Amino acid sequence: MLKKLFSRRERTVGSARSRRRYDLPLNKGTGTGFLVLLIGLMTFLAMMALGGSFALAVMQDRWAGGLENRATVEIPAEVDGRLLTGTEVSNAAMQLAEMLRAYPAVAGVHVLDDNEIHELVKPWLGDSAILDDMPLPGLISITLHPEAQNNLAVLQDKITALVPQARLDTHESWLRDVLRFTGALRFAAILLVTIIGVTTFTAVAGAVRARMDIYRAEVELLHLMGATDGYIARQFQRYAMTAALQGGIAGLVCGILAMAGIGLMAGRMDLGMMPSFTLDPVQFLTLAALPVIAAAIAMATARQTVMRVLTRMP
Repeated sequence: MLKKLFSRRERTVGSARSRRRYDLPLNKGTGTGFLVLLIGLMTFLAMMALGGSFALAVMQDRWAGGLENRATVEIPAEVDGRLLTGTEVSNAAMQLAEMLRAYPAVAGVHVLDDNEIHELVKPWLGDSAILDDMPLPGLISITLHPEAQNNLAVLQDKITALVPQARLDTHESWLRDVLRFTGALRFAAILLVTIIGVTTFTAVAGAVRARMDIYRAEVELLHLMGATDGYIARQFQRYAMTAALQGGIAGLVCGILAMAGIGLMAGRMDLGMMPSFTLDPVQFLTLAALPVIAAAIAMATARQTVMRVLTRMP
């Protein structure tokens, strides 16, 4: 008889979920605000870590794509301790460019002029007047056919035979180091997100256990009156979901403001080597879904914790 009456009450409470009715006053008392704050901080940190990972992925793709099948021929402005004149460097660059255009493995050749070289060194030396008096090397940017990677040694020999001091740089060693470094940073960001998820799981489990200890008598009474374990678990799930959504949305808003501030400051810097970064739709939706993900983790954690405790009750 009691189970039948309680089943009827359970259906009534279930229909009143939209009005946030609780048989247990879980949303009252101390501890809820701290849980909301903690989840908000975890969401903020996860958003910043994922945003950094997305930015690093863009850098990897653009650096690798921009240097794929590309090489640079450098003609030093100094040979055996003697500085070459601008005319000598220019003549050597023209000779090499003519040879490279006729070479089958080379798809494109571009000889950089003084203004372009100035722009390359400006991030390190600034607009100092010393650039006007500094001897500049000759630089030739070349585009290679994909199958030319196996013939770079032959190309280097031809360049050296024409201009002995000239060097062929495929950027391979530099790009490998940069990609390894950015890959390590991305791994660290993903590891941080994983730690944040585990921390959120632990925090919610602790909060639910604390609530069950506070209302242990009420939970035991509901249990003895015939309330199903699933019904009691749903009470705590709603509590955890509400706290997670509140904290997650607050963390998301703070994260958006922080990323906007970082983007504004970065936009004022003249960082020629840093590619521009904007979120694509998938990345934007991933960040926007963080409060929902936090709520899902909180609900699953609350249910698992409550069901485990209820199995030990009479």
